[in-house]
Amino acid sequence: MKKIFLLTCSLICAVTLQAATGIFGAYVTIGGTKYKSSGIYGGVEATLGATSLGSFDVDTDSLIFSQAETLTFQNNEHSTFGFAVAYRVRLATDSKSTDPTAYSFISMGDGIVISGGDEKGEFTGGTTDFLAGITAPATETVYAIDIIHKVGAYEGGGNFERLANINEANPGSTAWGETDAFTATFTVVPEPSTYALIAGMFGLAFVALKRRNA
Repeated sequence: MKKIFLLTCSLICAVTLQAATGIFGAYVTIGGTKYKSSGIYGGVEATLGATSLGSFDVDTDSLIFSQAETLTFQNNEHSTFGFAVAYRVRLATDSKSTDPTAYSFISMGDGIVISGGDEKGEFTGGTTDFLAGITAPATETVYAIDIIHKVGAYEGGGNFERLANINEANPGSTAWGETDAFTATFTVVPEPSTYALIAGMFGLAFVALKRRNA
């Protein structure tokens, strides 16, 4: 009985130590729609990456990253600070990166208290266009957006980072090498003139084939 009691106490202590700080919610607004970055987070929002963000013409459309927020808990006199969201646009066929230098960062400050010591870091009114820098392709091309929510944490007399990602949405990984970014995809379509050119080429080929078989 004593051994069971000691084991239970040990488990409770271990959980308490592991949960001194952490991320329990992370959200982004892309293209005017708010998403929760992971399905485990609360809220009625759709989960980022559950469906494609859509199809876009880079010459006429935009895909604006306008808002993000990260919710954290901090227990037993520990603290969170230095909120930021990291993002990267890549071809869907390329690999994700665990190198922080591959990402762009948007600062969300040191957070504000929302309740019971929990904090929220947020940016609003963003104008980052995920289509910027992409050249109109000859054929439909799928791109991916990678998102990692980052916050500084103080525990046990030292500072480190917590990184919300697929591998560990709550409380967050503590090393970039362990991250697997939240990901959403979108499709870039050719310019209408390119479509017309391709259609015309197929039409000419079809006419030539009919004449050959006549």
